Amino acid sequence: MPQYLADISGENFTLCQDEARHLKVARSRIGDDIKIFDGKGKKFSARITALTDKSASGIINAEIFSPAPEREIHLYFSAISRPATEDLLDKCTQAGAYAFHPVISARSDADLLKKWDSKLPRWQSILLAACKQCEMPRIPFVYPPVDLKTAMKAAMPAIVCYEGERTKSIIDALSKIPNGAVAIFIGPEGGYSDEEAKTFSAAKIIPVSLGINILRAETAALAACWAAMQ
Repeated sequence: MPQYLADISGENFTLCQDEARHLKVARSRIGDDIKIFDGKGKKFSARITALTDKSASGIINAEIFSPAPEREIHLYFSAISRPATEDLLDKCTQAGAYAFHPVISARSDADLLKKWDSKLPRWQSILLAACKQCEMPRIPFVYPPVDLKTAMKAAMPAIVCYEGERTKSIIDALSKIPNGAVAIFIGPEGGYSDEEAKTFSAAKIIPVSLGINILRAETAALAACWAAMQ
């Protein structure tokens, strides 16, 4: 059964036009039970009491237990191409990312972050679709872009996935970090510059390996999120 993003007030809920349209496409009717979520971490069983092409509403039956993840993954990804970014947001949300932090680094794709405000609604729709697909109750937050040095100051504890690291695996590094918030840095296409790699070391951000192969940025991000959730 799919889940729908709802505005919840007490024992009642309402759906926006887009979500109501999805109900109609699914051939839902008044009296049907559905699953809804608030986007903040809670899911519910609910019953439709009103349904039109522009809105839907109903009553809450019961809350559905949804355990919180042991880790809050803050993914700091250097700007990459638009298609790759959309794939990263989709797949990493499904893998359990808690928040996304776009980063401006030496080799990042500057075009991606132009007109930032105009791109954000598209990214948020991707996050919503991913949450609905895998029935996650919380929609990840996307932070405004920052430069790499600013990101490193804000992110602790942190690891960086770096192709130059050959001995310390991400699994080993994460096993030494207590559960809770963890920052994971993913470089752009072409990787971090040598100077940036030195900056990570000076900031005591742990370099880790994702294996013997050099992965695409979006693939590396997904692999890192999966590892952090194990």
